[in-house]
Amino acid sequence: MTTEKNKIDFIVYWVDGNDEEWRKKKSNYVSNTNEDANINRYRDWENLVYIFRGIEKYASWVHKVYFISDGQIPMWMNIKHPKLKIVDHKDYIPQQYLPTFNANPIELNFHRIKDLSEQFVVFNDDFFILKAMQPTDFFVKGKPKDIIVEYPIMCSGENMIFSNMLCNDFNLLGKYYKRKQYKKDLIFKILNPTYGKYFFYNLLQYFIPYPKFFGILTPHFARPYLKSSFEELWKLEGEKLDNVCRNRFRNMSDVNIYIFRIWNLLKGNFVPGNIFHMGIPIPLKEDNEKIYQLIEEQKYKLICLNDVCKDSDFELVKGRIINSFQKILPDKSSFEI
Repeated sequence: MTTEKNKIDFIVYWVDGNDEEWRKKKSNYVSNTNEDANINRYRDWENLVYIFRGIEKYASWVHKVYFISDGQIPMWMNIKHPKLKIVDHKDYIPQQYLPTFNANPIELNFHRIKDLSEQFVVFNDDFFILKAMQPTDFFVKGKPKDIIVEYPIMCSGENMIFSNMLCNDFNLLGKYYKRKQYKKDLIFKILNPTYGKYFFYNLLQYFIPYPKFFGILTPHFARPYLKSSFEELWKLEGEKLDNVCRNRFRNMSDVNIYIFRIWNLLKGNFVPGNIFHMGIPIPLKEDNEKIYQLIEEQKYKLICLNDVCKDSDFELVKGRIINSFQKILPDKSSFEI
């Protein structure tokens, strides 16, 4: 039975990169070479419908689904669905941050969404559910189910902006938590046998005397959050978060939504469990036979399809991905007209 204490909401946020009006608006603000305005970050793979089919088939216990966009609603969406809440950016993001083409202001302000539950799970528009999930995959007794694994952040390569934001997250939180004290306070959550192979990895890392944090392994698929964590950090670091939200595009100086996850981990406000067996992030390139197979065989509960596909291969790969989803989720959901 769902109660106020145990209800779990989903947030799905999306942008229609094919929308000409949206493109025109975006072009008015592209100016700074330090900003990430790559149009491929916004192109539409036309597979959003399978997120909702997966939710209905494999996570029907969800309380509400908050669909967030910049006033864009897919033609197929049943906006009268009792579990669906349509949220425009202007409905919850303060006016001074709008318009935004940066995922960080969209995410950092989730706690402002009207009636959002304390417990919620965030889905980017490339996160999918492939088989049955339970509430305890995300939360146990009101706390996120998570894993803490120290792992160095490499601020280089094609994910340099994202990696740099993770570094910014740790630099900001370093004033509140020191590695030596955190290891002492959370020894049983760091060296936890439920982590499987990561228990042994942590055991090796535990005795490294380095005084500062050098990173925590970050899962890139649907993850749980607490609204109170957002409220707490905004009270403590409102000036920094305000500055980030004023960046209309992703910027090397940004922090991101993972700062709230890291905050919870360092506080010990989570239930230990190896979440990495549940999901996998995979880059979409030109040779994707393994990805099509993973979807069709439903090996994982969660999957993230990272768009690094060449323009010349885009239409072909998009069609194959849709075909793979159609094999496991062929039936319309009640979220569709």
